[in-house]
Amino acid sequence: MFSFYLSVCFANFGFWSCASVLSKSKYLLVFLLVFLESMLLIAEEEKKSIVREIQLANFDQAYINAVEKLIIDYEESSGTYLIPGDLKKVALKVDTRSGLGLSTPANLIRALIIFLEKRGFNRDAILIIDYSTFSLKTSHIGTKSKFNLNSFEGCPIHLLDSNEFYEPDWFYESPIPPLLRDQTLIDVLPKNSLSYYNGSSYRKSFLPVPLLFEVDFWINLAVCVDHPVLGVGGVLENASLANVSNHRRFYANEASGAAAIAEILGIPEMNKSLVLHFVSLEHYQFIGGPKFNAYYSRSQPILRMSCDPVALDCLNLNLINFHRRKNGFVEIANPNLQLKYASGIGLGISDLELIDIVIIKNNPKQ
Repeated sequence: MFSFYLSVCFANFGFWSCASVLSKSKYLLVFLLVFLESMLLIAEEEKKSIVREIQLANFDQAYINAVEKLIIDYEESSGTYLIPGDLKKVALKVDTRSGLGLSTPANLIRALIIFLEKRGFNRDAILIIDYSTFSLKTSHIGTKSKFNLNSFEGCPIHLLDSNEFYEPDWFYESPIPPLLRDQTLIDVLPKNSLSYYNGSSYRKSFLPVPLLFEVDFWINLAVCVDHPVLGVGGVLENASLANVSNHRRFYANEASGAAAIAEILGIPEMNKSLVLHFVSLEHYQFIGGPKFNAYYSRSQPILRMSCDPVALDCLNLNLINFHRRKNGFVEIANPNLQLKYASGIGLGISDLELIDIVIIKNNPKQ
């Protein structure tokens, strides 16, 4: 409307005549309108990330109600529902690398299994994925059979270091050379398979086939812990490096680890079915990690969930640094490279000011 009036003024009276007609208040109004419009455009560009948080009355049965409330709130908001698809399988990626005392809580796993059963998944179709046989055994999550760790309360366990769940054609290749102790995959393969693994294979980190092709979706259940190389070992690491073979070579320095995390999660087949990430603060550690050290571990009755792994690790880093400051330790550098690289390729948001923590009310009696 204003532009139409201005054009009429120009046509009939000329520019200077028009300018004399317009009052200073109108100029100010136009300026404010343009300024407001520009601010709205900026706000649209700065999309925020949502982290849902719920208080736990205890670390036992309260997980069941908490998990259901978090997921239902996410489903209603996003329009994405965690129900069986064509494959009728789902996977839970757990984190047990720190062993007993600092692993994915068993009651959180149980709560998710119960929820997924309600949604129509059979227990034998809910896969529990972890990398290390040894760490799973020491965490007391698995059920030990005569030959191996095969299930968690009726749900099959897939241990990636068994090398049964990698295939020659699916890998992440990096120029970083592996360490000698990482070259175990070639040793366990049948001799007739060695033709797949020439000299360049030492740069290959094989991807977990079950998470790529065998499930409708998968959920990441991470632990908050500091890491001497990455700074924070949590959601991003558990969904990426903790899923691939030859991963120890990426811990040579922070830059190589951060780059590998972003590139692995950036693989379309790797993240297309990764829907949610959970972090329980039942146990977390702010220094001395990733191995468990009870003296530096803390506990809060909080469960967090998001579809943004970067935002969750950003909160993890903030929590770790809070305790470091409080106890007189040097803080982990921020910005953190893995958060920077992952957010840089669109995997999430690393700015605390752009992370909205949505508090979900829980029933205090449960």
